[in-house]
Amino acid sequence: MNDLSREIYGNIGTLSRMLFYICAFSAMAIFAYGIFRRWKIWQLGKDTGEKIDWKASVRALIRRVLSQKTVRAGKRKKKAGRFHTLMFYGFIVLFIGTCLVALEEYGHVFFGVKGENLFHKGIYFVVYEVFLDTFGIIYTLGAVWFLVRMIQKGREDSVRYRKSDYFLVTALFVIGWSGYWLEALRIIRENTPYAWISYVGNSHAYLFRFLGINEGNVGIVHFAVWWGHGILVFAFIASLPYTRLLHIIAGSWNLMLVRRPSGEMVPVTLEELEETGKVGVENVQDFSRRQLLSLDACVACGRCTDACPATEAGKPLSPRDVIQDIREHFNEVAPLIQDARKNDRDELEDEALATAPKLHGDVISADTLWSCTTCNACHEVCPLDVSPVNIITDMRRFLVGEGQLSGPPAASLQKVQRSGNPWGLPARERFNWAEGLNVPTVKSNPDFEILYWIGCSASYDRRIQKVAHAVVKLLDLAAVNYATLGPEERCTGEFARRMGDEFLFQESAEQNIETLKTYNVKTIITHCPHCLNSLSKDYPQFGGNYQVIHHSQYLSRLIKNKKLKVDAKAAIKEDGSITYHDPCYLARVNGISEEPRELIESAAGKNALKEVARSGCQSSCCGAGGGRMWFDDEPEKRIGRTRVNELLDTKAKTVAVSCPFCLTMMTDGVAAKTNQVEVKDISEILTEAMETSIDDTESIENDT
Repeated sequence: MNDLSREIYGNIGTLSRMLFYICAFSAMAIFAYGIFRRWKIWQLGKDTGEKIDWKASVRALIRRVLSQKTVRAGKRKKKAGRFHTLMFYGFIVLFIGTCLVALEEYGHVFFGVKGENLFHKGIYFVVYEVFLDTFGIIYTLGAVWFLVRMIQKGREDSVRYRKSDYFLVTALFVIGWSGYWLEALRIIRENTPYAWISYVGNSHAYLFRFLGINEGNVGIVHFAVWWGHGILVFAFIASLPYTRLLHIIAGSWNLMLVRRPSGEMVPVTLEELEETGKVGVENVQDFSRRQLLSLDACVACGRCTDACPATEAGKPLSPRDVIQDIREHFNEVAPLIQDARKNDRDELEDEALATAPKLHGDVISADTLWSCTTCNACHEVCPLDVSPVNIITDMRRFLVGEGQLSGPPAASLQKVQRSGNPWGLPARERFNWAEGLNVPTVKSNPDFEILYWIGCSASYDRRIQKVAHAVVKLLDLAAVNYATLGPEERCTGEFARRMGDEFLFQESAEQNIETLKTYNVKTIITHCPHCLNSLSKDYPQFGGNYQVIHHSQYLSRLIKNKKLKVDAKAAIKEDGSITYHDPCYLARVNGISEEPRELIESAAGKNALKEVARSGCQSSCCGAGGGRMWFDDEPEKRIGRTRVNELLDTKAKTVAVSCPFCLTMMTDGVAAKTNQVEVKDISEILTEAMETSIDDTESIENDT
């Protein structure tokens, strides 16, 4: 057993070895040229100073690549994710095994040992053979599954196949299985003792013997299979930068760059506007280098499209198609741009692009761009951190800058600029919601500790005003030292930025930041996730740094600290079942999903909550984000209608929300289906529970 090993270049002569290395270096040279070629193309984009964050890179590679967690997530892709994981781990182990064989072979050169194996023998060799045979099966099973799925591709609409994919998957399968053939032929040729340890190869050896291959004729067969296997491997390596498998390199590189958090956008400066004469992305070279890199990182798996609420609603948007269509267009025009830049002549670049299809209109339609709710589901589910939503919003900026937005959405932007709110109502009426409530302002309570940000919806929409009333009651009950800006508050500009009007957003942000600075605001609570996201992620880019807390977080904290006391048993009704809809900008974008559920549990009891299938970060959009709130969609064409059906299917009597946009959309959607279900903000549910508890306590005291 201690002498058990095998020859590495058995049956392969000196000439064949020389040719082998020539082929190997040629394949690597073609591979390197392909990567260099793509790198040069990525350089056509804008340099935004993207850097590698090594600590974050390691975490991302472990979480998204090595663990394959994101690949295996999602119901529709669960099976594909499992088989991708099989292929991935099988490939990694086989690659490590190949490296160990190379180390054994070239170790003789480095260590000067001749005529015997360094470590590839004995017990190590037994473990090595068993491991590689096992993981070879795992790898091959994955390849077979993907090959079968591609043949039956009609069943998988969300995957976008290319002709080269059939070569890739077939090559992966043949490379894996021909390795077993080589192992079997080597066992026959060397009459290997203890051949059973290579259990898959040994089973093939029995088959080959049955087919008439023996020690006398195995040499020529082994030689032919060895070269066939090698040539296929070299062809596979050389093809990587030119096929879908480029995502291995581009995706890993994309993960290594500093990850921009979901919901955060890159600002545009006036200097950029003066230099280029435009805002946003008009042509592909206006994208950043990282965005062009991410086009190659996309493997067109369709996870983003499966998760997209606009696609689900039948809108003309597929995030996968946006990325792939732009990539194909980029590959078409990149050589033209490169030729023009070699001559250092901008007019040649303009002439070259004039003959090509237009990015806006020919490649991506305006309707496609306006269909996006910026819910970030596409970015969240992508294993390689590709962000279609950032590409869409950058292209929207150009449309808005060119005046290509009209109707109610454009009117809402004009109203923000004119009146400080998308309703266009006077600023002096912004504080009318608080009549009769004795709500403190920054002027009446200058020593406040926390600012309550009301937002436009609660200021002007009568239904949403009830949410502000509920929050104020709870803050008063808990004796919180708070204040509001009153009529000095204006729209955060969040929806304007995501619709593409960057400078309107910046104008709103600068005015609000100046107001907040005047009153030395440090901590802000808000019931609107969109205001929360803008104040916490957009405003710091312009000097506005605050601790921003969602009302669900703050109210949950008050209950835990016993500043608010509620008896759920007294509050809950007999039919008090509740289902909760996670807002995209609260759960997915800002990771807040537990606190709203804690409030529901406090208000209605532990068993009252009926969870919907898609919850937390997997929530489905109500359809109002990204400025879609201001589009006049017919009820049967609204993006959130399937979400309403999901919530109603729980048979709960109340739909709880924690976002004013969601409250509006869900109320309209539920009302169109039934009048037996109420839609309420979690603060309203908690306030009702508090009032019920207080009434019951007073009744008991009176009886006593």
